[in-house]
Order: sequence, then C-alpha cells, then structure tokens
Amino acid sequence: MKPITLAVVATSLLVLGACAEQITKQSIERNAVIASLNLTPDEQNIWNTLTPAQQDRAILFIQNGGTLIASLGDK
Repeated sequence: MKPITLAVVATSLLVLGACAEQITKQSIERNAVIASLNLTPDEQNIWNTLTPAQQDRAILFIQNGGTLIASLGDK
C-alpha cells in the first residue's frame, strides 16, 4: 500500500472514531421508541430542546394517547 493511501486510511479511521457516537443496545432501543412516536417537524424541534427526564415523560404521554406539548405541563 502506498504511504499516502495508508495515511489517508489511518486519518479517516481516526476521524470516524472520534466523531462516532457510541452505539449501544440501549441507544438503539431508545431511537426506535423515538421514531415510533411519529413526531412532526415542529415537535422534533421541541424534542431536541428537552432534557432526558422530559423526553421520558413525553414518551409515556404520547404512548398513552397524549401529546408532546401536554407532557410539558406549564413548562
């Protein structure tokens, strides 16, 4: 392998390793639950501002027929 090609491959692997979020069974399951909520684009924007605790509460509300906004109460 040419030295330049090897350097490019090594650098690419380092960048990917540094940028990649650690994928765990828990993160995959959580992402599947979030995808199943069918949030609108506006709700997705709100979702991204919520704390993990608020997201957990919202998941329960939505799964039981409520809405994301209702789960926030008086936020």
